[in-house]
Amino acid sequence: MASARDMRLSLTERTHALLKEDILKARRRPESLLIEQELAQEYGVSKTPIREALRLLAHEGWVMVLPRKGYLVRPLRFEDVREVFALRQMIEPTLVVEAAERSTPEQLDALERHIDDQEAATDTEAELNAATAFHVDIAALSGNRRAERMMVNLGDEVRRMHYLVPSLRNRLTEEAEIKDHRDLMAAMRRVDIEQAYEIMDRHSQESLRQKLHGLTTI
Repeated sequence: MASARDMRLSLTERTHALLKEDILKARRRPESLLIEQELAQEYGVSKTPIREALRLLAHEGWVMVLPRKGYLVRPLRFEDVREVFALRQMIEPTLVVEAAERSTPEQLDALERHIDDQEAATDTEAELNAATAFHVDIAALSGNRRAERMMVNLGDEVRRMHYLVPSLRNRLTEEAEIKDHRDLMAAMRRVDIEQAYEIMDRHSQESLRQKLHGLTTI
């Protein structure tokens, strides 16, 4: 039988997941105020799991604490976009090289299926899931678990950008995006590490350009 503490943790975890999903999908807009009592009524829980979930989200950087007022959904700034893609440019080209050198043909087949899913996707969520899985699994194949966790977090940042900036959604299935991923796979299969590094570096730079341009439209 679950203890009261376990049940409370489970409820906090579910509440945290729901709140975070609302933030990532822009149902909670940047700079919108989050008030514990209102959220408790909306989610049908007590204020305790709401308070604990908000504290977790503040620790993760998704919300900001406003003393005596509540919490504010973190704004999306140009600097946030630059920081996300600066990190990606620092680590992803190296990760793809390590993944190419370590991966089996079967693992690369599984990785390429994410591209198939991305190309065939018919809605934003499916497109984002496939594109994010592609990049996260490259980190996983590199064998660097810390980098894998970092890519999961950076993927969440990019997910929110796509929901906040509607013009970015076409990017996920446009020909250039899919071609970059296919060309990257071909280089990985050949273990052409110089080409794989160059494609990933260029791909990240183009993603940054697209995101910064998109922010000027909102």
